[in-house]
Amino acid sequence: MRIPFLLCLSLLCGAGAVERVPGTGTTYSVSRDPITDVNTGFVVLPEVNDRTDQTRFILRCSNYDRQELWAWMSSKFQLSSQEDADAGIKPAVTIRLGDDPPVVLSDRDLSVVLNGDETVDTTALGFSGAVVRRIVNGLNAGKRLVVRVNRPGGGQALTYTFAASGVNTAWEKVNGCAPQRPGAGSAAPGPLTVTPAPGAQAPKFTRWYFTTCREAGSGVTRTGLLAGRAHLCDLVIDTVPNGARPVRAEFRYELEYRDAARSGKITLDTTDVWPPAGGTSTALRQSGSQLIFTLPLNVRARADRVYTSLNVTATVYFSNGSSKRVYEPLPVRP
Repeated sequence: MRIPFLLCLSLLCGAGAVERVPGTGTTYSVSRDPITDVNTGFVVLPEVNDRTDQTRFILRCSNYDRQELWAWMSSKFQLSSQEDADAGIKPAVTIRLGDDPPVVLSDRDLSVVLNGDETVDTTALGFSGAVVRRIVNGLNAGKRLVVRVNRPGGGQALTYTFAASGVNTAWEKVNGCAPQRPGAGSAAPGPLTVTPAPGAQAPKFTRWYFTTCREAGSGVTRTGLLAGRAHLCDLVIDTVPNGARPVRAEFRYELEYRDAARSGKITLDTTDVWPPAGGTSTALRQSGSQLIFTLPLNVRARADRVYTSLNVTATVYFSNGSSKRVYEPLPVRP
């Protein structure tokens, strides 16, 4: 049986002991990073009909070196072809918790899972964002989880069922995926630098550009910024996927200006990050091979100076330790 890379990391490569909730098939591991205090625990639910123990649903408390709740499902069957996986084409997935209405997941709710050689694991599928919290809440309420996968290439849909028995106990043992350090509160530690594996490459970026900016108050859309107004602007990066997924991004800024005496540039101290931290509202959604970052941007209106451009430098870090940087100006109107 081929063990997916992330499962190897969790179960075989330094995680805490794996314990079973008595009378159930649910297992869990209580652990934390000894340097950062990141909660690295996890909860594993076996599929009720799979006697080979190859189909599991795993709730993870960390994503590499970051405190982040996410999940992934491993299957004894392929969930997509290698060609579809390499192209970033994901299955169509519907979930249902107990007798709740079924929920069709969007593409941004799903992510790929990588093997140790950084190839896409075609028998696994990742879940991220609000859908994971919905699943956790449902399981803790005693609702079974049913996952139906329609593979991109067609054929019979795959339906998996995961019982909720034991999840309450396991979830309590891993501290609800909150930081494990006593007194740490809910603040997640800052991310560490990830050293790229030898030969690791970031996905190729073919072009990048801003599309529209939406004014936060009125919802009016523009092709640039209006000074004195808060906006949410979309920075689009077209990529050629290679299986590495974005895990972090940093955004730094400089302002171009002119006044009565001269024109120039000012480097700003502000740094925005994704996933968001410190009150910022950055966001990422993926559409096919596109990475679309939504940034909260605002340029002051000043009587003695006219700002003409906000220049954005974005550094995107990927799951294989690689990174890539782009620079894109955004026009500002007074």
